[in-house]
Amino acid sequence: MFTQKKINRKIENIRALLKYPRISKLLKEHDLFFFFPFWQYGGGERVHSDILNVFRDVPCVCFLTDKSVNDAYKAEFQAASETMEIGRWAFKGSFKELMLKKMANELNRKKHPVVFGCHSPFFYSLLPLLDGHVKTVDLTHAFTFDPQGAENYSLPYVKHLKKRVILGENAKNDYREQYQKNNLPLEYLNRLVIIPNKVKIPDSETVKAFNFPLNVLFVSRNADEKRPELFVKIANESFHRQLPFHFQMIGDFLSYRDQVKSNTSLIGPIYEREQLNSYYKAAHIILITSWREGFPMVILEGMCYGVVPISTAVGEIPSYIRPEHKNGFLIPNDLNDEKIVEGFIKTLTEISTDIGELKECNKNCYSYVKENFNEDKFSKSYKELLLD
Repeated sequence: MFTQKKINRKIENIRALLKYPRISKLLKEHDLFFFFPFWQYGGGERVHSDILNVFRDVPCVCFLTDKSVNDAYKAEFQAASETMEIGRWAFKGSFKELMLKKMANELNRKKHPVVFGCHSPFFYSLLPLLDGHVKTVDLTHAFTFDPQGAENYSLPYVKHLKKRVILGENAKNDYREQYQKNNLPLEYLNRLVIIPNKVKIPDSETVKAFNFPLNVLFVSRNADEKRPELFVKIANESFHRQLPFHFQMIGDFLSYRDQVKSNTSLIGPIYEREQLNSYYKAAHIILITSWREGFPMVILEGMCYGVVPISTAVGEIPSYIRPEHKNGFLIPNDLNDEKIVEGFIKTLTEISTDIGELKECNKNCYSYVKENFNEDKFSKSYKELLLD
């Protein structure tokens, strides 16, 4: 007697088998392949979409190896590449083994195949099966210091990677420490390539009025590492101290509706670019409360419109938001949450009493992003890396 669970498994197996002919066709007809986990909403997925868009005039394939919880970037992925969710081929034991061999055989037959992956265990499992002439590259968004993080599950495959893309020098230092700790040759550090992310930059600066209350944004998915609860604490403490700010949370944060005060608005998720930009245009400050990051896309998106970041000093953020650049404010990432909250409150209090430094940062944000995170630099770097 079949249970519903068994019936569902059989249906999923049949669906996977029906995908096999197209997977086989894509492998035969292309030379450039990307392996990303999903196209759901997230800063990493925004970057993956941007990378694919660099190669929209080059026939390429993007295999999605995990299940997306929404279709936020589906259209962008599909517009730039032949995109396919491979489903059970990526995780069901017998299916996965067969697909890895199939892909490796097809790639090894090609003269100049290129394989690029990020945050996909399936991608790393493929690497040992590939011959030496296959160009293999991965991308690290953030060094997570999590035993289940990508920098750890990718560790056994480091020798199979020709290049590794990172966002800045901090990640290079993290990899140096990891390689030393795990007795990997430090010559592997020479394979690291720094390519900062890019952002679509408006043609001109956004002129803002700095009348209180100022708008303070939090733009994120609801994930533990983003620590939205700290943003709520900062907003609530600002309410109690009567600081002249209005706080807006953009993302799936309705669970906080009973915790926020009248100085805070829960906007909900926004997937439409122009709608999100309208909030950046009206905002003065964006808060990043994360305990780990690479370099968040929301910082770049906000700075394009003169939104000044106030952020915990994590990941690559201190590499770009620096006192000498006068383009934002950093808060020490203390182990004590209350100290972090107080650090944000101290900065907001100083801004409320003397807005001059915020105005200076506002002027610098647009020019800094335009010079360092423009589309031409990004495209040139990825084309040189993967096509040369």
